[in-house]
Amino acid sequence: MSRKDRIAKAATRTAAQARDTAARERGRSKRSTSASGVSPHRHCTVCWAPIPLKADPPVCSNEECEATHDKREGSRKRLTIMLYLFPAIAILLAVLTSL
Repeated sequence: MSRKDRIAKAATRTAAQARDTAARERGRSKRSTSASGVSPHRHCTVCWAPIPLKADPPVCSNEECEATHDKREGSRKRLTIMLYLFPAIAILLAVLTSL
């Protein structure tokens, strides 16, 4: 058996396995949230405890989580400002030096 024949046979076998798997997946019923018994929820961004979907900010009622979230948000806002401010200053300096 040549290398070409072995590759063709392996490709045919793989394609058949893929078709079989796809057919099984189509036939399988999807697991729904109601069937699992878990109500829709999201998780606290600090401790990953389950919280309601409508929780804003996305943290649990723990004071430590709220403080950590506020600290992270402040840091994120400062970083965003720096990411826009520093390139703007660099461009301004480049323009001023070229004049």
